Amino acid sequence: MSNKLKTWHFGMDNNRLVQLVLSGKKTATTSLYDEDDAPLIGEESILVFDNGKHACITKTKKVIITEFKNIDENLSNYEGEGTFEEWKNIHIKFFKSIDPDFNENTKVLFEIFEVTKDLTN
Repeated sequence: MSNKLKTWHFGMDNNRLVQLVLSGKKTATTSLYDEDDAPLIGEESILVFDNGKHACITKTKKVIITEFKNIDENLSNYEGEGTFEEWKNIHIKFFKSIDPDFNENTKVLFEIFEVTKDLTN
């Protein structure tokens, strides 16, 4: 089954973020919105480490497409990455490295997911 699933990784600090997912502290991710690459609710995929090793199977529970400024502290807490200000600053810096025109009004995709299977054992 897992051989047919799409693989994915985080855009920065991947191995650390994968560990947060495996520990249950990170259950969401934010990315720049790409209509052609938006996950579907119920879709499963494989989260991988930097070395390509499979970490876990995730299942999309909720997808929110909105402007970056609408991601509030409550939503950012699902990402398990520190305070809201830390989360916000890190994401702004990262998104600007991809799109220099990124700003608070840029559309982003906020995905809440669950781990359905740990593949590290």
